[in-house]
Amino acid sequence: MDIAGEIERIEQLRQTGVLSESEFQQAKEKILAGDPASRIFNSEPGRIYGMPERTWCTLMHLSQLLIFAAGLGIAVPIIMWVLSKEDSDLARRHGARMINWMISSFIYLAISGLLVMVLIGIPMLIVVAILTIVFPVMAAIKCNEDQLWSYPLTIRFMQED
Repeated sequence: MDIAGEIERIEQLRQTGVLSESEFQQAKEKILAGDPASRIFNSEPGRIYGMPERTWCTLMHLSQLLIFAAGLGIAVPIIMWVLSKEDSDLARRHGARMINWMISSFIYLAISGLLVMVLIGIPMLIVVAILTIVFPVMAAIKCNEDQLWSYPLTIRFMQED
């Protein structure tokens, strides 16, 4: 990753509150001095921002449940995936599956919303709402067991492997 990309990456961390202003400035100085951000944050192989890759990926799946907290379940998993996909193949693969499910579930919700007018949409909305809770939990459990699980009913928009 180039210097501008690394600075952009830590800027995203600052904007999301992961880094304070002083931590951002220190990281920026290290990058400008030639110390890549990947060494600043991922000093050990198999770790993402100080935690094991598997734990990071599990939390990435579970972060979708924040959808019930002011829509953070959309932003947080995407941010986690974007910040880690270049440094970790495992995070990239889990994240692609997760993003495919998020897009698919949005499509299913939109279709169900339209079909509410003919009443069939009401049970469809309920089913999709339940699946937006169940599938991320199942994916997190599988991830914690070192399995790469594909969400059922998912339309493949991104390559997952």
